[in-house]
Amino acid sequence: MNYRLISSYLLGGIALNAAPLPVEPFPADRAWMLPGGEQGIALESGGSVAGRVTVPDLGDKEKEAGGQWRGILSVDAYGTGDGKQGTLLVEALDPRSGEVFGSATTSVTGVAPRAAWAVIASSEQGGAPAEHLFDGDPSTDWHSRYGENQPAPPHWAGLEFGKPVKLEGVRYTPRQGGFTNGVARKYRVEIRKPGGTWEVAAQGESGEEVAKERKPIEVKFPAAAEVDGFRFVVESDWSGGGFGTGGEIEPLGVRLPPRDRDSAVTADSRAWLELPPEMMSQLIGKTFGLRARVASGPSVIVGTPRFCRIHELPTGKLYGRSNGGTGPDKLGAGLLGFDALTEHGQSVLTVMEVRRGSPAAKAKLKPGDAILALEGKPLANNDLEPGWNWFQSSHEALIGRTTEAVLRDGKKSLTLTVMRDGKPADLSLELERTRTFGSMDPSNDPEAAALLKDLISYLEESQREDGSWSGDIIRTTFSSLALLATGEKKYESRVKKAVEWSLAKYPEPAAYGNLGFWSGAYAGILYSEWHLRTGDRQVLKHLDALRDWAVNGTHTSAWGVPALGHGPDGLPYENKALVAPACHLLVFEALAIRCGMKSGIWEKIMPYMEMAWSDPKEGGHGSLGYNRSYKDTAEFWSRSGLFAMAAHLRGDRPDMRDAMTGFMRSHHPWIRNSHAYGEPGGSLGLLALNLAAPEAYREVIREYAWWFSTAWEPGYGLRFTTPHMGAPYMGEDDLINATYALVLQGPRRSLNLTGLKNGTGSR
Repeated sequence: MNYRLISSYLLGGIALNAAPLPVEPFPADRAWMLPGGEQGIALESGGSVAGRVTVPDLGDKEKEAGGQWRGILSVDAYGTGDGKQGTLLVEALDPRSGEVFGSATTSVTGVAPRAAWAVIASSEQGGAPAEHLFDGDPSTDWHSRYGENQPAPPHWAGLEFGKPVKLEGVRYTPRQGGFTNGVARKYRVEIRKPGGTWEVAAQGESGEEVAKERKPIEVKFPAAAEVDGFRFVVESDWSGGGFGTGGEIEPLGVRLPPRDRDSAVTADSRAWLELPPEMMSQLIGKTFGLRARVASGPSVIVGTPRFCRIHELPTGKLYGRSNGGTGPDKLGAGLLGFDALTEHGQSVLTVMEVRRGSPAAKAKLKPGDAILALEGKPLANNDLEPGWNWFQSSHEALIGRTTEAVLRDGKKSLTLTVMRDGKPADLSLELERTRTFGSMDPSNDPEAAALLKDLISYLEESQREDGSWSGDIIRTTFSSLALLATGEKKYESRVKKAVEWSLAKYPEPAAYGNLGFWSGAYAGILYSEWHLRTGDRQVLKHLDALRDWAVNGTHTSAWGVPALGHGPDGLPYENKALVAPACHLLVFEALAIRCGMKSGIWEKIMPYMEMAWSDPKEGGHGSLGYNRSYKDTAEFWSRSGLFAMAAHLRGDRPDMRDAMTGFMRSHHPWIRNSHAYGEPGGSLGLLALNLAAPEAYREVIREYAWWFSTAWEPGYGLRFTTPHMGAPYMGEDDLINATYALVLQGPRRSLNLTGLKNGTGSR
């Protein structure tokens, strides 16, 4: 790699104002669709392709952080056309003079993979990707991007095929809910024949049955056409707002093979070109050229160019908002011994802190290092949106999956590639573990047992003198229950001290405060399990008082039935309220009934809970919504789990319980997107599966061995990574070490909350 500063650049081009910085894509004259939906380009031997990059000014948050910024430009290579070795050269150049001021190369070998089919779209909105058009579920939809930088119509979505297919037509099903924005009015179908360009195959205008009844539009060609791609184009929509949406698009006459969630590929190699701080400062507001060419060997399949702007010493000042969004956030790599700034869409991972004496420190990793690759494999484009991409290939997942693979192969170290002095450099980190995780059940998985031992030790060392953990009822409840779950008598004195702390802090329900239904529920869960274990009667009056406080704290919702807000003072969101605090209270009540308390909350709010449930018998997806008007499929995890837990403990509404746990099982990558908090929401959902759907729990917990492998620092416990929703204000290491100390003991069924059958006390 080499570079030098130059003084003049062509102004203009595409302005980019975020980190990571989008780059104008290479023109796709010869598209090569890769597994997982990435579009590559087949670059012929000796051929080249060019694009432009505009460096924007820093945003307000970046300016407030101070310090210097550098840029890393990269181009992926996925293999060659015939598998033989080639060389890809990437150059940064002055587009006015053509003078090259920076270059980098990478060796490429192996045949590039190709997808049988891949989704393409003009744009998409977060949470409504074009993938939804081909998932077989009309209730999920694609929406063109809206808000800031909203593109003008036409909007389109369709498929690219790995080889030519016979296409007989296209069936477009409009979005099934919401307003008519985006529902196709004027439309056309475009096809691309092998070796050709896009051409119009059919066009038309839909009737009111499409707008009002959301009936499909079916376009059949006079004769089947051989194509390697098609797209449905929304020229105008029924709302007049200039959007594009859809529920499903079906290619007629073409049978699509099932999508393999594991099929997404990362680059075989990558060329990295660093722009140092002094150059980056000169480039602000200016455009430079980017060129990729095959310097030697056969054709090379190259991917989308990427440009990252990274801070020399990133800190928490760069974090995104704490409740929702996609960061930037903190990633705690406990096993490797560092914290990093994890950014959505970023292809590098920037180190924030290196812990003294850790594998990272011994390998000379340092704050500000940009991690480029793991075990020689370039990092994937980081995806912090909840879902399968995050689960498979976020940087958090890649670290955990790579460490487990290294341990499985019997290796003792892991190689990190970082950018040092403008060049990639390899660092070898000695691992402080020798075994992979197995079942994630400490009773038969030695590695899980070692992790649990660390978690319990963490709780022993972090209990405060006043009996609490962090002075907080949530962490105190989880910590106490985790110690009770061990079954060891030596911990009862610790839990007794925690119970007495809570009784003193909350002598009556009013002390829980206006947001008290959350805190009160946790206290009630702790008191119930404590009484069921010890028979201690001093907590019983507090159970009755909490139930009465909740029952008397209901208000009439917008739908004319009682509901609960955050506390007794009223209902939020124009009396639509939310189910989450009520779900916590229902778990408390179900446990307290085993202590002899009479039920009351369940009966009062069940009509509201039934309204918020997406009933499969009515075509719903099965999970519990935020309320009747928002039955989402993104923030369902904790509220669905809590209700399923309460129903199971009561032996009531098995239909609701099974529908919710079934949806959780099939949509587990949304585990840390629980509304209001990612944790303990993720933990609560796992506890619910353990209790009400044990087989699903065993399946799902094993799927997250990679997360425990990332987070666990042997001899300490778990290191915190910011979940998708909330959490920094809830706590960090002190929270997850408590919650997962309880989760990992779930299969023992040593508490009523985890399935104990004969743990009832008496009044």
